[in-house]
Parts: sequence; structure tokens; C-alpha cells
Amino acid sequence: MICVDLGSNTLRACEMDDALRIGKRAEIIVGSAAGLSEKGLAKAAMERVRAGVEQIVSEFDFSRDYKAVATEAFRVSPNAGAFFDEIERDFGVKFDIIDPALEASLTRLGIENRAAALGLDVSRSLSVDLGGASTEACFGEVSRSFRFGIVRFWEACNCNASECEKRAPAIVAEAKAFVSQFKFESVILTSGVPTTVAAILSGMDYANYDPERINGAKLTLEDFARAREIIEKAADADALVGAGRAGLVIAGICLLSALLKDAQKPFIVIDDGLREGVGVACARSILNKRRKK
Repeated sequence: MICVDLGSNTLRACEMDDALRIGKRAEIIVGSAAGLSEKGLAKAAMERVRAGVEQIVSEFDFSRDYKAVATEAFRVSPNAGAFFDEIERDFGVKFDIIDPALEASLTRLGIENRAAALGLDVSRSLSVDLGGASTEACFGEVSRSFRFGIVRFWEACNCNASECEKRAPAIVAEAKAFVSQFKFESVILTSGVPTTVAAILSGMDYANYDPERINGAKLTLEDFARAREIIEKAADADALVGAGRAGLVIAGICLLSALLKDAQKPFIVIDDGLREGVGVACARSILNKRRKK
């Protein structure tokens, strides 16, 4: 089936087979939350999302089973419903806006599926998914969503890295208090910022990103600082991390560094997340229906 995750910054799609193996993948930066206001999604953001959907429709066979979900930027946007009606009319793809609890649960499924393939025990791991407009933290069956993400934060800091570093501790304070109550053995980091940091330190640029080399990578707080320095000194930051992403990645580094400053546990990067969790959940639902028959 085809699994689609439309987030507050990125549109991600993949093919998943019956054995829950990932085939073709696509990831498109759409900046859904850029310019988000009380009126809803910005016109430019909607145009980027439309272009992204058009691209994945051309690359994947949506006549097969598919599931497409959308997250925080669309949860808070009063114009999201009408926008998705247009998307379905023009491209034949129906998006479901999911709530934070389901987002966290599906993301955890995606992480656990990849961890099992890697031979990793994540039963005592805290997972953190830093998105464009929200952040989900999950430990076991307990999860919470927090309304901060790299796009919102970068814009709130007037696209200034020094301001991000200064304001990050206050922004993540509630989330930090939440995660500190758990006795976790490691921290699983998914989403674009930790995967980008791991890629940079592995010598990869944006065009040559390989999730197979990223899954299971370990990071430290010092690694975040090193990656930030590399981005800031890069002759072509767009080639290194993707067009227009340098500031967003630095904003995310500031947020994750502040959130995990006192964790004192290993940080493990897993590329799989909500997109893959959607496929795992659908597969389980199909199997349950077959068993009942």
C-alpha cells in the first residue's frame, strides 16, 4: 500500500509491502506551517502542498490501497477542510487530519517496526518526534503533544539563530518536565532534524541521503553542536541540508539540545516514523479482519 504523511514542514510518502518492508520513498519539503495564522494556511504554503501532492501522485500508484494523514498545521487551520476537499477533487487523494494522540501512537509503531528490523529493544525508550508545528513525546502507552515545532519556532525567532538558542529553553520547558518523569534507557529521535544531523556527520548531503545508513545511528549533544557549526560554515547550505532548510535545522537543533540537555542517555536516530506507522497500523487492521472471518 501507499502511506502518506503530510506534516507541518514535509510531505512524506512510501510503498510498504505485506511484510512491512519499505520500497520506494519520497520526501518533499512543503513548509505547510510557514506563514500559518489565525486565518489558517497561507496561500503560498497551500500552493507548495498542492505541488507536492501532484508530484507523489505522479510517482506512486494511488489506484492501490493508500492511507494519507495530516497533522498539526492542519489541525489548527480553519481552512484545512476546504483545502483538502480541493486536493481530493483535483488529485483523488483523501487526507485524514489525525489528532495528536493518534499521531504519537502511529509514530511509535513506525519506530518499533524499524527497531525490530534493527534488532533494537525500544520498550524502555523515550521517543521524540520534533515536527514543523508540534512535537510529540511518547514513553510506553503515555504520550503528549506540545505546540512547538521548527517552522513555528524559526518564524517566532524572526529567523535568527542566536534568538533561537536564547529562547529554546523556555519553549521546551513543559515538554522537558514531562519527559523527566520517565525512567527511560535511551531516547529515540525521529523526524528531519536528527536524521539530518546524523547524515551530515556521516558525510552525506541532501541529494545523497540514505535512510539505511541513518537508522540506528547514535548521537550526542556534542554532535548537535558539531552539525550546527558545519551548517553555518557550509559554502552551500542548501546542497548540504536541502533548499531553505538550514535555518529550520538549526532551530530544531536548539530545541532538541534544550529538551535533552539533562537526559544523560544514548540518543538513537530512526528515520521511520508516522509515515511507516500508518502502514503498520493498516496492516494490523487488515490481519485482524481476516482473523475474524
